[in-house]
Amino acid sequence: MSKAALSGGPDGVRLVRATRQHAVAFRDGFNSGSAAPTTRWHLPRPLAAGAYDAHALRRYAIVAGERVIGTCRLWVPQFSGVELAIAIFDPEARGRGIGTFAVQKMCDVAFSELRAHRVELGVYPDNVAAIRVYEKCGFRREAMLRKYIHHDGKWRDLLWMARLRTDRQR
Repeated sequence: MSKAALSGGPDGVRLVRATRQHAVAFRDGFNSGSAAPTTRWHLPRPLAAGAYDAHALRRYAIVAGERVIGTCRLWVPQFSGVELAIAIFDPEARGRGIGTFAVQKMCDVAFSELRAHRVELGVYPDNVAAIRVYEKCGFRREAMLRKYIHHDGKWRDLLWMARLRTDRQR
């Protein structure tokens, strides 16, 4: 059971611990192509592993009513602390504060439950909306990893950002 309150988001959105029952919604969400094309995401293999992915420390479904509109998770870090990832499948859910809500709640889980000292993430530099959300939630830019990831047939730069337990939210 989560110590952090994972409900009360915009339009009643809440985070629900992911289980195998969410696998189809996650698959359909990613396969729909509606997740932002700049979303960097590591899918578990197999996807049906859901919350059972060995690298996932916590995986949640982002739920509006009874509908899964996205997913977020904390997992084994690239560098230190825990790594955060988020994908919003429903384009109409973007720009309404839902991503900010989910990112903030994931930081709450990381700092209060996992006792992490750091939450880090990678984001494509052209994903301006996501960077704005991360900065709003207290993340700071740390490094530009040049030609770091191969995505859609080309090498892409990746902006590395982190929030420390001691950082204040902006």
